[in-house]
Amino acid sequence: MADDTLFQINLVTPERILLTGMASEVVLRTGEGDASFLAGHTPLVGTIKPGVVRIVRSEGEEVRIAVHGGFTQVEQNVVLDATDGGADAATGSRVTMLVGVAELATEIDADRARVALEAAEARVTELGGSANRAPAEGEVADPELVEAEAAVVRAQVRLEAVDASSATA
Repeated sequence: MADDTLFQINLVTPERILLTGMASEVVLRTGEGDASFLAGHTPLVGTIKPGVVRIVRSEGEEVRIAVHGGFTQVEQNVVLDATDGGADAATGSRVTMLVGVAELATEIDADRARVALEAAEARVTELGGSANRAPAEGEVADPELVEAEAAVVRAQVRLEAVDASSATA
């Protein structure tokens, strides 16, 4: 590969390949904490926590994506030029993200996300929940409350993606 600071990325949802191509950096939240992937990163398989994935494309453009959980895999020595697999085929790093739900920040309706956040927060309050309160030992979580709290997180992630993108524009 001509530029060894770049690597292949694929962000895939059940509905579509949301993003593919070359990048110089991917930043996301894993189950073990925040991670930044660069070319040559150690191979890894891990979970993706809900949050904003930030991808710096090969041209320097930054793309932000709201993701709502999934898995990531970092591989080394993968064939990046699939022309014929011959001697000119370049090898390098690849980061693959498999997520159930993901939205490009540019596709998110901020007003709709704010309304959804307010509605979800009202539902959590109505059900007597609190974002800071974990169920006591032996206490069974109310499924409606769990869903309402998850809706709060989804709306917050969407707004974070939109706000961060507009700040960098």
